[in-house]
Amino acid sequence: MKKLFTLLLFLPFFVGAQNTFKVIIKDSLTDQLLFGSTAILKGSNKRGNADLNGKIEIRNIPDGKQTFVFSYIGYENKELTFVFPLKESFKEQTIYLKPKSQQLEEVVVTSTRTNSRIESIPIRVEVIGKEEVDEEVNIKPANISKLLLESTSIQSQQTSAVNGNMSIRLLGLDGKYTQILKDGFPLFSGFAQGLSVLEIPPLDLKQVEIIKGSSSSLYGSDAIAGIINLISKKPLEKRELTFLFNQTSLSGTDANGYFSQRWKKFGMSFLTSNNFQKAVDVNKDGFSDIPETRTFNVAPTFYYYIDPTATLFFGLNGTFDVRRGGDMEAINDHSYPYLYYFEENISNRISTQLKFDKQFGNGRSFALKNSVSYYDRTINQSSGSFKGKQISSYTEASFNFNIQKHTFVTGVNVNSEKFTEDIALSNQQRNYNYITTGLFLQDDWKPTPKIALQAGLRTDYQNKFGSFILPRFALMYTFSKAFYVRLGSGLGYKVPGIFSTESEQVGINNIQPLPSSIKAEKSIGGNLDFNFKSQLDDETVLTFNQSFFVTQINNPLVLSGFQFVNKDQPLVTKGFESNGRLVVDEFQLFVGYTYIDARRKYDNVQSFIPLTPKNKVNLDVIYEIENNVSLAFEGIYLSSMFRDADTKTKGFYTVGLVLQKYFKHFTIIANCENMLDVRQTRFENIVIPPIASPEFRQIYAPLNGRVFNVALRVKL
Repeated sequence: MKKLFTLLLFLPFFVGAQNTFKVIIKDSLTDQLLFGSTAILKGSNKRGNADLNGKIEIRNIPDGKQTFVFSYIGYENKELTFVFPLKESFKEQTIYLKPKSQQLEEVVVTSTRTNSRIESIPIRVEVIGKEEVDEEVNIKPANISKLLLESTSIQSQQTSAVNGNMSIRLLGLDGKYTQILKDGFPLFSGFAQGLSVLEIPPLDLKQVEIIKGSSSSLYGSDAIAGIINLISKKPLEKRELTFLFNQTSLSGTDANGYFSQRWKKFGMSFLTSNNFQKAVDVNKDGFSDIPETRTFNVAPTFYYYIDPTATLFFGLNGTFDVRRGGDMEAINDHSYPYLYYFEENISNRISTQLKFDKQFGNGRSFALKNSVSYYDRTINQSSGSFKGKQISSYTEASFNFNIQKHTFVTGVNVNSEKFTEDIALSNQQRNYNYITTGLFLQDDWKPTPKIALQAGLRTDYQNKFGSFILPRFALMYTFSKAFYVRLGSGLGYKVPGIFSTESEQVGINNIQPLPSSIKAEKSIGGNLDFNFKSQLDDETVLTFNQSFFVTQINNPLVLSGFQFVNKDQPLVTKGFESNGRLVVDEFQLFVGYTYIDARRKYDNVQSFIPLTPKNKVNLDVIYEIENNVSLAFEGIYLSSMFRDADTKTKGFYTVGLVLQKYFKHFTIIANCENMLDVRQTRFENIVIPPIASPEFRQIYAPLNGRVFNVALRVKL
C-alpha cells in the first residue's frame, strides 16, 4: 500500500516534455485574471486550467499547426492557431476573453480541492456569489450571520436570550456538525462555536462555498452536515480600497475597511472591522434583547510571488470581542452587577495562516499550509464565572496531478486542539488534548463527456478515540448542456466534546466532564439532486435545482441533565430542497423551499429535533440597473417547530427591503429589515422569574424586531 501511494504521488514527475505552451487568461474589459478558465488542444485530450495567477501550462505539444480553444463560463469561447515550435517571443501569450451579456452563475469552486467548475463537480456544492455577498455585506457588515441565510437549508439559531450568541444549523443538524473554513483553513472549533459566525466580518469575501452533506472524507471531523468555506478576495494589479460605514436605528455602528493590491513580486490585503452596539430592551421587560457589544477585527495578509508558478502567503488575524447582556440595570450600572442577572462574554482570538503553492504544469501542483489559533474566552455571570483557553493548529501537505482522464488529490494533515480551563472557577476537570492525523486520496475521473465520478478515501487516527476510515463516492451524469444529475454518499464522524448549543443554553460551568466510556459519533449520509440551467436568450437565464438528502448519526452525543451520554438509537434528518432563479434583463427572482424531517429515534416522547422547522421558504425579488440603482425585496417563512419542553412554536415570516444607489466611487444603502416587526416577545414572555435568577425560553424567532440601517460604501 505504501509503495502504491508513493507511485501515485511521484508518477507525474516522470512524464517527459516536448513543446510547452504557456498562456495567461484575462477579462477583456477589466483585465482581471480568470482563475479556473480552460485551454483545450483541439482534437486531443490535452487541456489545462488556469491557476490562481490566471496561468495555464500545457506540455507535450506536437510540432506543426495546433489549434486551441479558450473558454470560461459566462465568456465567449476563443479559438486560436499557433505553429510549433513557437518563436521565443511567443512562448507566453496573454489571451483576452469577452464576457457574455449574462453570466449563468459563479462557477469555480475550491472547496472540493480541485479548483473546478461547479458544473463539472459530482459533489453537491452551492455558491453564494460576489453580487450576493456584496449585497448582504452592505446590510450586515459586522458578521456573516445574515449572509449565510442566503442558502435555503441554513437556519440561524440564537443560543442566548440576552447575549445574542448564535450558531447555524445546516440540513436540520446542530451547528457542531458543520465545519467552517476560510480559504481551506479551519476557523473555529471547541467552545468558540456560539460566537463563531458573530466574529467573522465579510468585507474581504469573494464568495461562500457550501458543501451540503457528509464531507469528512475531504476535511475530517466536524463535517457531518457539511462545510462552509469562506473564500477571500486575492490582490490584483488594480488596487482595491473600500470603506463601509453603517448606522442602525437600534444604536449599532460599524466602520470597516479593506485594501488589497498586487505589485510585481509582492501583494497584500488588509481588513479591519469595528462594531459598536448599545444594549437595547426592545420589548421593555427590563432585559436586553440586543446586548452591549464591542468587536474589533484586524487581518493583514502578505503575498510573495516567488516566480510565475510559486506563491507564498502569510496571514494574521486578530479578533477581540466583548458582549454584555441581561438585566438592563446590570448593564447600565457596572458598580453593582451581582445584584442583577447578567451574562458577559469576553473573547480574544489570534490566528496565523501560512501557505506555499507551487504549480508544475499539466495539472500538477503542490501545496503546504499551516494555521495556528489561540482562543481565550471568559464567561461572567451573576452566579459564577468560566475561563478557558484553546490552542489549535492545522498542517497539511497535498499534491494534485493528472493521469489521462483522472485528477488525483493526495495528502496528509495533522490537526491538534488543546483546551485548558481555570479549574478554580469551574471546579471541573475537563481539560483535553486532541491530536488527529489524516491521510487522504481523491480521484476525479471523467470517463466520458457525460459522466463524472469522484471517489475519496480518508483514514484518520485520533489519539483518544482511535481510527476512522471514511470513504465517499459521487456520480454525475450530464444529459445535456441544460440538465445534469448528481448522486453521492459518504461516512463521517465527530469527536466528542462538552461544547454545543445545549451547553451554551444550560451554562458551560454546569456541564460535567465526559465519562471514560464515551464514544465518537459516526454518520452516513447521501444526496441526490437534479439541476437545470438555460440561457434562454441574451437577457434571460433560468436555473433550477431539486435535491434530496438524508443523514443518520449513530451514537449521538446528547446532554442528559448536565452529563453528555451516547444514545443507542440514531439521529436521522431527511428532506429536500427546491431552488429556482429567473433573471430577465434587470429583474431577478429567486424562490427556495426546504422541507426537513429531523428525528431523535431515541426519544419516544418527543422525537422531533428541537428548533428545526419542517418548512422554510426564501423569496428574493431584485431590480437592478447596472452601476446605477438596485431595489431588493427579501422574505423568509419558517413553519412551527418543537422545543425541548414539548411545546410547539408559532410559524412566522419576516420581510425586508433594501435600496442601493451607485455612484462612481461610493454607494448609498438604505435598508429596512423585519419590516413587519415580528418578535418572539410578541408571542410569549421569554424571561421566566425569579428576575434575580431567571430561566429563559429557547429562542426561535427574532428579538430585535424592525431595524432600519443606512450605510455608505466608498470604493477608491
